[in-house]
Amino acid sequence: MIDPHSRRGQVLVGVILLLLVLLIMVPALVQWTQIDTKASVQNAKTNIAFNLAQAAVERGMWKAKSSTGTWQAIVAGHPPVGYNFDSTYNDVPGGTYRIKITDIGVSSVTIVGEGRDNQTQQTRAVSAVFQNQSIYSPLMASQGVNWNAAMCPMWGPIMSQGNIFLVDDPTAGRYFPRKYAKGVVISNDSVNYPRDTNGLLPPNTDNVEWWSDYQYVPELPILDFATLRADANETHTLNVYGCAKSATYTVPGTSYTAVGHAPWDTRGNCTNIGSHTIHFASSFNHPAGAEFAVSSVTWYYDGDLILGGNTYPRAFYPTQTQAIGLWGSLIVRGNLTLDATGDYDYTGNVPVNAWAEMSRLTKTTNDTASAGQYPADNGLHKTKLTWRFGTDSSNFPGSASTGWVNTVGIRGFTYVGGNLTITNNGFMDFNGAVWVNGSVTSSGAGVNSFCGVYFDDTLTLPTLNVVLIRQSWKEVSASSTPWL
Repeated sequence: MIDPHSRRGQVLVGVILLLLVLLIMVPALVQWTQIDTKASVQNAKTNIAFNLAQAAVERGMWKAKSSTGTWQAIVAGHPPVGYNFDSTYNDVPGGTYRIKITDIGVSSVTIVGEGRDNQTQQTRAVSAVFQNQSIYSPLMASQGVNWNAAMCPMWGPIMSQGNIFLVDDPTAGRYFPRKYAKGVVISNDSVNYPRDTNGLLPPNTDNVEWWSDYQYVPELPILDFATLRADANETHTLNVYGCAKSATYTVPGTSYTAVGHAPWDTRGNCTNIGSHTIHFASSFNHPAGAEFAVSSVTWYYDGDLILGGNTYPRAFYPTQTQAIGLWGSLIVRGNLTLDATGDYDYTGNVPVNAWAEMSRLTKTTNDTASAGQYPADNGLHKTKLTWRFGTDSSNFPGSASTGWVNTVGIRGFTYVGGNLTITNNGFMDFNGAVWVNGSVTSSGAGVNSFCGVYFDDTLTLPTLNVVLIRQSWKEVSASSTPWL
């Protein structure tokens, strides 16, 4: 028989042990809670400093692009007052910040922002590099980009202030180049070729090919049409139609007359190639007059333009030399119709990061170690530095045909104020960029019939604004320069 007094003693021992454990654990728990609270507060204050640093970089970027005069002063080594760590700003709650803008070349700047928390005086810093690049995409539009099979951009990202709409299956089946929209990247076939199927709700990207609600899409350039038109007037390439050569040259529709023939025409009265009433004799940069293809000019049209010529691809009919092959900026304020093949041979630049746009090629294929999967492909995540247009050949993603040769018709920037119409004879390639304000139509467009747009990231045009592209971003150590 167990003594009940003995049981009470065992229970008392257990209670005492439990109290001892609580006496040890409770202070530790309180201390841990205090430490965690302090860490949370400290982290919040650290975030305040970091957010202030980011705000500083944003303010510096907006200042740098505020006017062409401000930008020119910065790249000349003269940052504005208040943007050389010479001012402290306190317009953001929680602390202060300062900004330093430094030029690193004729078209790029580094902007460093430092933020300081008011209570702890903790400082964090962010550094970003921005490049002034007015033409930053191979396919541009004033609103959203409605992209159909008639155009096939490569080597550069599609960036839109609105939506990017892939309007047909051939286009939706191309998973290149990368696509960035402030709106939504939409496919016409959300079942077979889906992109963003939930609008602006997260997730907003597949982290490979498309990004919706992307806040870093730069604004569009404001082209300086007055300067572009004056440039064309100077080189006698303003409103040029036909290809007649005479002792004097009068620009059609104007009273401007120059002594001597138009410098872009090297074929007399065109009797050796027939009557080209709609072909403006692009021999200034045409293979038949290759000795004149030494510089880029501005071709400017106040109204509509039809580019006509023969329909024989030079790659297969090398003796045919009456197609289109011009070099320079083509500005058409009205409608543009393409009714000739491309006919311009030369070695052109390939953007250094062109491979990044071609990581995914189709729904089921990606870039691999094999070369030649697309123009200028040189293996996995590699592209050639140059490409011989009209000579070099490659495969083309999504097409069973092989040995594609790029028959370039226009080398440079093309602007169309109205609509772009491509006839069955007009599938020439562009090397540069294309901006169409209206619609792009072509009855014969498809997987094997289209105008390729091979991006040239070296294009420059006169603009009335500064367009900054963020090249890099990173957190850095705070400067030792004293705060004012």
